[in-house]
Amino acid sequence: MSSALQVKSEDEVLAADGPGEIRRILLIDDDPAYCHLLRRFLAKDTSARYEIVVAPNASAGITACESQSFDCLLIDYTLPDLTGTELISNLSSIHSVFTPPAIILTADGGEEAAAEAVRAGASDYMPKQAVSAQSLSRAIGNAIEKSRLKNSVENRSRDLERANEALQSKSDEIQRFYHTVSHEVKTPLAATREFIAIVLDGIAGPVTEEQVEMLTYAIDSCDQLTAHFNDLVEMTRLEARKISLKKKVGSLEGVITRCLASIASPVEAKNITLSQQIESPLPLVLIDGNRVIQVLSNLLGNAIKYTEMNGSITLSISHALEDGFVHISVADTGCGISKTDLPHVFDRLYQVEEGGDELMGAGLGLGLSIAKEIVALHGGDIWVESVYGEGSTFTFRLPVAHSIFDNPEG
Repeated sequence: MSSALQVKSEDEVLAADGPGEIRRILLIDDDPAYCHLLRRFLAKDTSARYEIVVAPNASAGITACESQSFDCLLIDYTLPDLTGTELISNLSSIHSVFTPPAIILTADGGEEAAAEAVRAGASDYMPKQAVSAQSLSRAIGNAIEKSRLKNSVENRSRDLERANEALQSKSDEIQRFYHTVSHEVKTPLAATREFIAIVLDGIAGPVTEEQVEMLTYAIDSCDQLTAHFNDLVEMTRLEARKISLKKKVGSLEGVITRCLASIASPVEAKNITLSQQIESPLPLVLIDGNRVIQVLSNLLGNAIKYTEMNGSITLSISHALEDGFVHISVADTGCGISKTDLPHVFDRLYQVEEGGDELMGAGLGLGLSIAKEIVALHGGDIWVESVYGEGSTFTFRLPVAHSIFDNPEG
């Protein structure tokens, strides 16, 4: 007998003119009578057509799998050279990408053999005496369908993995680009600013009032470019989760004092009325003070930027007992934000085009995105309410210290 036998008879291409899909079956069994019985069972199946290849032992089965493709394997548990489960393990090592689903058939073995078959990767296990035309057809159909679903999921997972690797590679490339550009540009930019400052101070010789004005604009432009590069690097570090907060339990009073001191000049220059509505006493919070200053300074800076001369800004801080957060709000009487722009103000690189840019200089659209990331790292959130033409209110909240300790995962 040859190692893998395919008989060209009516039994070998069953129901060739019938309906349904063609299923290629490899039957690995050394009992010719039982092989004949299985072919008769499959001949009764009107839902599919079967092409059957018979192999009398494990070695012949492996040879057939190496040279042909099959939709399902029917394997006798006790073969002359290997057990059915050993054969499945060997096939899995040969077919690293796809192994046809296998059904183990056995005349004995009981629950132990069934458990062993499942551990080896068999799709199903059937006692030979319980096999019928209906149960065999159903088991083969289920095994093929499960295998197709499994392979579809695995292929999709591999595609997603490759796509994720490509995206990560692009992200790393962009981050390296930002850092390289920042390093290569900021150094000569700093030198340029220093030389301009030397000329402006009159060290290189006297300068006229007109020249002073132009040199001042030049220094402001250098500072603006430096701020843009800092924002780009900051955003990429936040997205890569390469920034860790240095949190300490403390009061917000120091944060407020420093922020208000930093905006005194532009507030005075635009004759803006700055009001404070701060509850006292405020609870302690667990924060990175410098990072919270960065957030609040950004909100105050934007409020000044988009508020007309003689307008007003209100800084409000309150403690909401019901949710365990400190709420910090910056409200202005500026130009407001349109309904179209409102959902996108915290998006990276999104810019609201308003007249304030002419006075303060256009940004990169990163400030609010960075603020959102910093607040999220503190376990809080940030939002905005605005009426176009009337003003905006930006609010963020930070958890109070005791609520963090009570719920360390929050």
